[in-house]
Amino acid sequence: MNMNYGFLKDFAIIVGGLVTIFAFVNGLLEYRRQGRQKREEHFTLLRRRLKENPRFKEICSLMFADDPRLAQIDAQDKRDFVGLLEEVALQMNSGLIRPELAHYMFGYYTLKCMESKDFWANLTLDEIYWNLFHDFAREMKRMETTFVFDRRKLRF
Repeated sequence: MNMNYGFLKDFAIIVGGLVTIFAFVNGLLEYRRQGRQKREEHFTLLRRRLKENPRFKEICSLMFADDPRLAQIDAQDKRDFVGLLEEVALQMNSGLIRPELAHYMFGYYTLKCMESKDFWANLTLDEIYWNLFHDFAREMKRMETTFVFDRRKLRF
């Protein structure tokens, strides 16, 4: 009888340990999944703001056509557009968006903006407050020259 009690006690300790390990691993996996989901939500919000804002749509359309009318766009709208790209840079720098994903989804807009003389017509390109944008644009340019599509890198 005494040996039976010892066996049950050891069995209960082992089962309890396994349940604890399982719960811990399950908690870690759930934490990772929620982190990925939050990163996806941040990304989707940025992408939606870029694609659904009528002023940003107009800016992009004029930039892509290299249209001189871009010089007449309100300076505040342009600052807001660059601010959105800087938010992408901040999220990339913070690890919320992978650099490859930032490049793939926002790099083209960043480079077109940087290269457009008409975009910067009523803004000061070399203001110290554009340092994050310039740094991001340089990174996007570097990535553009070495870009090779790899779907495994385009994830949250």
